[in-house]
Amino acid sequence: MPPKKKKEETEVLGAMRAARFGRVKNDLSMGFVGLPNVGKSTLTNLLAGAAHAEAANYPFCTIDPNVVRCIVPDQKFKYLADCWKPPSVVPAALKVTDIAGLIRGASEGAGLGNAFLSHIAAVDGIFHLVRSFDDDDIVHVDDSVDPIRDLDTIQGELCAKDRETMSKTEERERERIRKEKAMSRQAEIKFGDTFLSAFEKVNKLLEANTPVQTGEFTNGEVELIKDWGLITTKPQIYVVNLSKKNFIRKASKWLPKIKEWVDTHGGGQVIPMSCEFEQEYWDLKDDPAAQKAYLDECTQEAKDQGLTGPAFVAKTIIPRLIRSGRQALCLQSFYTAGPKEVRAWTIMKGTLAPQAAGVIHTDFERGFIKAEVCGFDDFKKYHGGKASMAGPKDAGKYKQEGKMYEMQDGDIVVFMHNTSGSKKK
Repeated sequence: MPPKKKKEETEVLGAMRAARFGRVKNDLSMGFVGLPNVGKSTLTNLLAGAAHAEAANYPFCTIDPNVVRCIVPDQKFKYLADCWKPPSVVPAALKVTDIAGLIRGASEGAGLGNAFLSHIAAVDGIFHLVRSFDDDDIVHVDDSVDPIRDLDTIQGELCAKDRETMSKTEERERERIRKEKAMSRQAEIKFGDTFLSAFEKVNKLLEANTPVQTGEFTNGEVELIKDWGLITTKPQIYVVNLSKKNFIRKASKWLPKIKEWVDTHGGGQVIPMSCEFEQEYWDLKDDPAAQKAYLDECTQEAKDQGLTGPAFVAKTIIPRLIRSGRQALCLQSFYTAGPKEVRAWTIMKGTLAPQAAGVIHTDFERGFIKAEVCGFDDFKKYHGGKASMAGPKDAGKYKQEGKMYEMQDGDIVVFMHNTSGSKKK
């Protein structure tokens, strides 16, 4: 098993790689994709902390995409809120869409395929949920549990839809060149080298049922591909829904096969979890002592099988899922903190200070003067238990940054701006 730090670095690099095709926005969303009855609605309910979706045991129970906002687990934010104790606290949230189940042939309109594929196109990243548990009371659309077959089905439908899109891309490019150069319809059109190389690479990946986002592309090719509207350019996280028993012992005959399948289809993060376990844990939410007892009981069950160590300490996976979704979309937080409010603001990695200020108010970006910044770790080390920046200032850790400052995850910021800047012409 690779060292945890190296594994996390690999996942971050993978997320950045996938996000290069995405929209540059702060309000991005993840969507659950999978066959019917694999646990999408149940997991969406759990992520949101409430029954937002109608979790029912029949295909297509979620016809319209159900959108929820999940509070992002954030110890830094909690620390600041506990420090200032303001009347208003506003944490960061991740938007997640529960998309109704796809079936084989969806790319050709089977089931409710065309509508659902358009819903997938509307989100920015994908939680690809596969079922790896047996339960006679929960029907499987294909009558048997086989996550590898299901992965092939879903990936195949997404790639088939992208192949359909690519079949029209060449003609659109031909028309663009013709109009741009005022050429007649009889004239021979010569495509650019960048277009031809990107077109060839994308088609090769799709023919192998491999997501486009896993491919090697130049910056110029990425800029072209962004405009093609391909579903498989979106970052994907593979979520495996195990039985409670298998989740506790962290083992299943399917997990190695799923990991092998993911590795041979471009790679990606695989997160094993159990809706059964999570639901039982959530049902005890009003009794923290009972929740702790439940986790202890599950940990003891693993010990009774000779399974010990940190990996076998039972805990909820929900916070990890939310954080992984944010990471896949390359989102991060900065904070504003004071006696009236502590708030986490969401921005994309690489955002400069003026654009971060614009997330608070567009006038802040237009009239940006400077940002007064203290990193969270520096604040925690030097504030001396006081809800004040005096300690970090005395330690030289409260800095003034200009327009080219790239915001860091966990920055605590005060933006200075010219209030009349937006009125100047």
